[in-house]
Amino acid sequence: MKRRNNRDVTETYFKGEHLSLSDLKEQRIVQNGYLYKNNIPAYPESVEFHVQKVSHVTGVQGLNGIFHNSGFRQPLEMVASGQHHFLWWDLSVTSDDISSAEERFLTSLFPHRSAAQLRGQSPVLEHFTTSNAFQKKSSYGNFRFTFSFKQLLWHYVNQFCDGQSPVLRVFETVVYRREILYKILVHPRDIHMYDEHYPRLPGQEDGVCGYHDGALWWRCQAPSETYKLKLEVNQLNCSVHVSPHREEYYVWDHVCVAFHMEPGWVLKVDQNKLLKSVNACEMSQPFLLRAPETPLSLNEAEHVLANLKASMV
Repeated sequence: MKRRNNRDVTETYFKGEHLSLSDLKEQRIVQNGYLYKNNIPAYPESVEFHVQKVSHVTGVQGLNGIFHNSGFRQPLEMVASGQHHFLWWDLSVTSDDISSAEERFLTSLFPHRSAAQLRGQSPVLEHFTTSNAFQKKSSYGNFRFTFSFKQLLWHYVNQFCDGQSPVLRVFETVVYRREILYKILVHPRDIHMYDEHYPRLPGQEDGVCGYHDGALWWRCQAPSETYKLKLEVNQLNCSVHVSPHREEYYVWDHVCVAFHMEPGWVLKVDQNKLLKSVNACEMSQPFLLRAPETPLSLNEAEHVLANLKASMV
């Protein structure tokens, strides 16, 4: 199905499904030339990341609003327009997450590597994790709040779920021109509007993403927007390396988490924790700030944040 989102961008979406790239290629409704390219060089596919942190990025007004409210809420203009009430968070993939994912990937290729082969393997995944899903920059603002997903769930449970564990569901797959977005939904147990059309999120089963033991797992299928290198696999030596390749553009995939929020709800967080969790970041194209927010340089953003922190001492 197709729709126009709140940024007036056309998107193709699949409700209650997390469809892999191969699944999407079989959907006739998906008219995306990049998705069907067959000249993409070999790269690490279906690499499994175990991510414990999530982040929320905003502009100056959002930053001030979060500290004014001592927490996170849906923008008032979106509540007034009758849009769905969600608080959005992206996976925050660390360098340690990438190293661990690479080890899992290499072990799946070569389960019986020797100690010498282990020592001789140079990092390769860092050459391919170049999409926006892995970058410190953001299209959504200059101020990033980062929490462990487990900690965020704890706040949500204690404020909106009467101490009961929330429900995690498969929400949507959304396809843009060069971007595949997998949405995970979190809601209290006494909210039943999602029961019929949105299945429970997998634990350790097959799938694109799920939740297990405090971490969100994600089988990344397209880690780069642009490929300039090719993955070479040497089965004899149980090793992999990269070689140059003609530049090719492709789709990239990522995961976000939507917390169900009723009108007026504010996900409260202690001011000291907010201060420790926020940092300034550089913005990247395309700028997706909502008016009247405007992008700042990294230096300007750091100055704004320093002034805010000084005013709260």
